[in-house]
Amino acid sequence: MSGFTHTIDTERPSATDTDDQVQCAPPTGITVLIIGAGVGGLMAALECHRKGHTVRVFERSTSASAGGDMFTIGLSGRRVIKRYPAMQKELDEISIHDSWMQHRKWTSEPIGEPRPFGQVVGGGGLTLHNQPMVTQLRPLFHAMLYHQIERFGIEVSYGKRIVKYYEDAERGVGGVITDEGEHAEADLVLAADGLNSHSQELVFGSLNKGVPSGRSIFRAAWDLELAMADPLVKETFGLKDGKDPLMQAWMGPDTHAMTLSYVDKNSKNGQMLWGVTFKEPGEQDTTESWRNTVSGDDVLKMMEKSAPGWGEPMKRLVKTMPAGSIIFWPLLWRDPNPRTHSNGGRVLQIGDAAHSFLPTSGNGATQAIEDAITIAACLQHAGKDNVATAVETHSLLRSERVSCGQLLGFVNAERLQKADLSKVGNDAKKVAAKVPKWLWQLDPEQYADENYAAAAASLQEGGPAFVNTNIPVGYTPKPWTLADIEKLESEGKQVEMSGDWS
Repeated sequence: MSGFTHTIDTERPSATDTDDQVQCAPPTGITVLIIGAGVGGLMAALECHRKGHTVRVFERSTSASAGGDMFTIGLSGRRVIKRYPAMQKELDEISIHDSWMQHRKWTSEPIGEPRPFGQVVGGGGLTLHNQPMVTQLRPLFHAMLYHQIERFGIEVSYGKRIVKYYEDAERGVGGVITDEGEHAEADLVLAADGLNSHSQELVFGSLNKGVPSGRSIFRAAWDLELAMADPLVKETFGLKDGKDPLMQAWMGPDTHAMTLSYVDKNSKNGQMLWGVTFKEPGEQDTTESWRNTVSGDDVLKMMEKSAPGWGEPMKRLVKTMPAGSIIFWPLLWRDPNPRTHSNGGRVLQIGDAAHSFLPTSGNGATQAIEDAITIAACLQHAGKDNVATAVETHSLLRSERVSCGQLLGFVNAERLQKADLSKVGNDAKKVAAKVPKWLWQLDPEQYADENYAAAAASLQEGGPAFVNTNIPVGYTPKPWTLADIEKLESEGKQVEMSGDWS
C-alpha cells in the first residue's frame, strides 16, 4: 500500500455486511448534494443519510481512492461511529493499538522514556475507544467511510470537477456547474472540496489561495520493512519491544519531525510514516499538490540548511525512502473565515473548504467530522422549509469552536518548534502537544440536539442571546487574523489564551 495513493476496494466483504444495524431517521424530504469525497464529505453523506436526508456525492477523482499518510482523530469525531456497528468493527481493526510516544531533540537525544500514547494525550487509564485522540492511517480511515457509503447505497459520481457554485434563493436551491457544463441542484449543497474550493467565489467573491507562511513540510509513507533494513534506523525507529507501534516527535529550532512505525492489531501491514516541518530559508514554493515530490538528497540538504545538526538516525531514515515517496507541501496561511455559507444559506462550506488547520493542531479531520455531524442534525431539527435557518444555526454552533481549535494549532507549534530544549531535561510533558478536555470531551451530535432551538431563536430579530459552551470555559472569543499571530511572534510574545484551555 502506498501512503499517498490507495485504491478503495468497495467489493470487500465489509461492504455488504448484513449485520449493519444502523438506526436511520424517517425521510425529511431534504436533498443534499455533497461536493468532495474526502473524510468530511463522506462523513457528511453518512450523517445526512442517517438523519433522513436524501444524499448524493460528486467527487473529482475518477474512482474511489484515498491519499495521505497519518492523522489524528479526536474522541469528539469518533463518538458518532458507535452509531454504525459495522463501521465500529472496522475502526477497531484499523486503529493503532498499544502505541507508544517518544520525544527527542532534533540531534537525536531522547527527552525522557517512551510513554503509552494514551497517557501523552491525557487519556490515563481510558481504553482505545475512549482515548482523547488516536492516530489513524488516513487511507484506511478513508476506506472505512467508503465501505459504509457502499452499505447505504449512497450515490457517488466520479470525475465531477466543479468550476462554479451558485444558489437561487427564490427557488430554495443551491447548485454547481461542472467543467463539462453539467448543472446539479439540491436543497443544500455542501462544499467539502478542500482549500481551494470554488465555493469561495460565491461566499466571498474570490478564491483565497492563501499566503506564504515561510514554513513547509516534507511527508512520506513507505513499507516498514524497507526502513528497518538499516540497523541504526531499526534501533531508533523500530517497533517498541519489537511489536508495538512507536510514534516519535523530534524537536529543534523552528522545526520538528514526526515519525510512526506502524503495524495493525494483528502485527501486519507494516508502514513507516514520516513528516518534517521546517522554515524555508528562501522564497517559498506555494504549489499545493500531492504530486509534488522531491528526492531524499533534496530533503537532507534542506533539513541541514534550516536546522543544522540533525541526528544521524534521522538522516539514515530519509535515505531509506523510495524514490517518488516524499511529498513537498507548503504551509500557506489563511485567515479564519468570517462566514462559511452563501447569502441565501443554500451553499455551506465544511472541512478544509471552511477552515484550514495547521498540522500541529492535530484537529483538522476531527473538525471536518464535527461539521458533518452538526449540519446533518441542524437540518433534521429545521425541516425542509427552514434549510437556510439550519445553515445559519450550524455556523453559530461551529464558528467560535473552530476558531479556538485553529488558535490551538499555533500554541502547539510554539511548543514543538520554539521550546528552550536546554531547560526541558527529561520531562517530555513540557513539550508535548496540548490536547485540552474542552476539545475532545464534546459530543457534537448531542450538543447540536440540545442547543439547536436556543441557537436558532437567537437568530431572530430581538431573539435572546446565545452563548456557546463548546469552547474553553472563561474564554471570550474575538476576531483574529494571521497577521495578529505573526505580530506576536515578531515581538517574542505568545498567543493569549484566557480561560481554561486545559
